[in-house]
Amino acid sequence: MISKMSKVVSYFIYRIGLKPKQNSAGWTTFAQLRIVPEYTNIDLEKKQVTGVVKHNGEEYLTVIVDVQNNKIKTKGSLRRIAKLTKPFKKGNYIEIIESEAKFLIENRITNPKY
Repeated sequence: MISKMSKVVSYFIYRIGLKPKQNSAGWTTFAQLRIVPEYTNIDLEKKQVTGVVKHNGEEYLTVIVDVQNNKIKTKGSLRRIAKLTKPFKKGNYIEIIESEAKFLIENRITNPKY
């Protein structure tokens, strides 16, 4: 019983932004990615990848990742489709596209199939 109570207290401390004394544990949220980014431009020479988040043919977020210079440019917002992307936010999509961009460039993939 004390162990469960300790976990609950730790969770709430984590949620309000205070760090626990031990750093040996973390939290992970698993959720289905309902809108998957598309990769519209993969330039192996410049090592740049453009990822786009679309819904019903409309672009909401464009992320350009320059893998070589470790730079990211973003344009747009997910506010109008927040209900569809929940629990993921703009930062999560940027991380996903950045990670995939590094993978695509390292493995010289120009036309990913999903």
